Amino acid sequence: MNQRGSFYRKIAYLIVIAVLLLPISRLGAPSTLRDEGGTLAQLREEYDLGQADLGEIDPASETIRFATLGMRGIAVSLLWNKANQYKKTEDWTNFRATLRQLAKLQPYFISFWRYQAWNLTYNVSVELDDVQDRYHYVKKGIEFLKEGTRYNRDNPILLAELGWFIGNKIGRADEHVQYRRLFKADNEFHPADRPPEQRDNWLVSKKWYQQAIASVDDKKRSLGNKNPTTFYATVPMAQINYSDAIESEGTFGEKARSAWELAARLWGRYAHRDLRSTQGFYIRLADQEKWEQDLKTLEQQLQKMGPGIQETLSQERRKELSPEQLAALAKTLEEQTDEELELAEKAEASLRVSDRDIVERIVRDFPEKAAAARKLGTRIAEADSRIRMIGNNRQVVNYEYWKARCEIEQEHSALKAHELAFAAHRAFQNDADLIQARQLFEESFDLWAKVLAAHPELPDDSPTGSSIMDTVSEYALVLEQLDLSLADPQVAEKFPLWNLVEANDMERKFADAIEAHQKRGPEAEGRGQEDEGSEQDRGQHSKQE
Repeated sequence: MNQRGSFYRKIAYLIVIAVLLLPISRLGAPSTLRDEGGTLAQLREEYDLGQADLGEIDPASETIRFATLGMRGIAVSLLWNKANQYKKTEDWTNFRATLRQLAKLQPYFISFWRYQAWNLTYNVSVELDDVQDRYHYVKKGIEFLKEGTRYNRDNPILLAELGWFIGNKIGRADEHVQYRRLFKADNEFHPADRPPEQRDNWLVSKKWYQQAIASVDDKKRSLGNKNPTTFYATVPMAQINYSDAIESEGTFGEKARSAWELAARLWGRYAHRDLRSTQGFYIRLADQEKWEQDLKTLEQQLQKMGPGIQETLSQERRKELSPEQLAALAKTLEEQTDEELELAEKAEASLRVSDRDIVERIVRDFPEKAAAARKLGTRIAEADSRIRMIGNNRQVVNYEYWKARCEIEQEHSALKAHELAFAAHRAFQNDADLIQARQLFEESFDLWAKVLAAHPELPDDSPTGSSIMDTVSEYALVLEQLDLSLADPQVAEKFPLWNLVEANDMERKFADAIEAHQKRGPEAEGRGQEDEGSEQDRGQHSKQE
C-alpha cells in the first residue's frame, strides 16, 4: 500500500511539474524577429535591460540600508555634511568618495545627481590652476551624471542636464578653447566608433538632448515642471552653437553653410512641434501669423454683425469723460503735465472698445443674433489667447532672432564677412600686419552693412550685433597702432556700421567717435552703403571673391 501511495505521489508531482512548465515557458520565452517573447523578455525590452545590465546591479544600496539599521536619513545627512566639509577643505579625493557613498543611498533622487555633478563640474574644477586638471573635474561631473542615468533610465531631466553640461561648460567656459580641444582628443570619453568630426562638444550635447526628447516622445517619460518650449529648443540650439563655434575657429565655406542649413531645418521642425502651454492647450510657435490672420477675419465678421456699434460705444463713453480728461486728451504729449498725462491715459483706457463689449451690445440690441455673436466672441477670445501664448513662448527662446539668424548665416555675404574678419584677426594677432588687417576688417564691415541693410528684422542690438561689435573693437586696436581712430574723418566717412556701434557701445568706448559722427550730419547716418542688388545669393556660397 505504501509503495502504491508513493508511486501515485510521484505521478502527481510529475503532472504538477508538467502543468507548471507551461506558464514558466511562456514567462521566460526569448524574443525573436517574429515574436516579442514572454513576459520577462518584454520587461527587459521595456526597461532596456540586458545580461550586461543585470551583472551591474549593485547590492551595496541594500547593504548600506541594512548596515545603518534603518537610520538611512541620518546616514544621508552625515554624508552630506562630510561632502560639504571636504569641499571646503578642497579634499577632492574624499569628496568624490563621499559622493559615491551618497549615490548608493540616494540613487533615485534626481536633484542629488544634478547638484553634485554641478559641484564637480562648475565648483571644484575652478579651484584648480592647470587647465587639464580643470577639464579632469569637468569630465568627472559629466561622468557622475552618466552614472545617475544608469540608476534612472530614460529620465529626461538627467539626459538634458548631460547635454547642458557637455555643451555649455565645455563650449562657453573661459577656457572653452582649451576645453574643446581636450574634449576632441579625449579617447577615454568618446566611443571607439565615433568619427573625429563628430567629437565636437556641441554635437555630442545634441545627441544627449535627442535622447532626452526621445524619452518623452517615445517612452512617455514625464517632463515634470520643465518648460516644453525650452526643452524642445535644445536640439536646434546645440546645432546653432556648433555652427557658430566652427566659424569662430576658422571653418568657413560649404561646411559652415551646411551646418547653418541643418540648424535652420531643425529650428523649422521645432517651430512646427506641438507644445503644451501653461493653459493646457497645445501651440506651435510657427502658427502665430496664422492665428493673427484668423483673429483679423473674425473681428471683421463681428463688425459686420454689428455695424457701427464700436463707434456708438466710443461716443457714449466719451460723453462720460470729465472736462479735465477731455482737456488733457486735446493736448499733445509735449504740452501735457504729469497730472494731465495720467488723466489722458485713464481716459484712453475707458474709451477702448473691446470685442467683448461689441458682443454684449449685439446680444442686447439684436437678440436674434445673440447665439451667433456669443459663438464668434468665444472664437475671438480663443484666437487672442493663442496669439498671446505663442508670443510669450517665442520671447522665451528668442524665436524670431534665431529663425532669421539661421537663414542669414547661409548667405554668401555673411559667410564671407565672417571669413574676412577671421583673416583680419590672424593678420593682426599672428602676423602683426596692420595694413592687411585694416583692409580685411573694412571689407568685412562693408559686407555686414549689406547683410544688415537687406535684413531689417535683425536688430542692431542682437547677439549678431554684439559679435560684430567685438570685431569693431579689435579693428579699433589696429587703428590705434596706426595712429588713427574711428573719430578721424578719413576713417569715419567710410565706416558703414555706425548704428550698430551706437546700439552696442555699452561701455562707451566709442562715445567720442559717435558724437563726432553725429555732428557730421544726417548724411552720415544709416546702416551703411546700400549697393544695388544686396546679396542674398545663398546659391553662390562657393564663389570666391
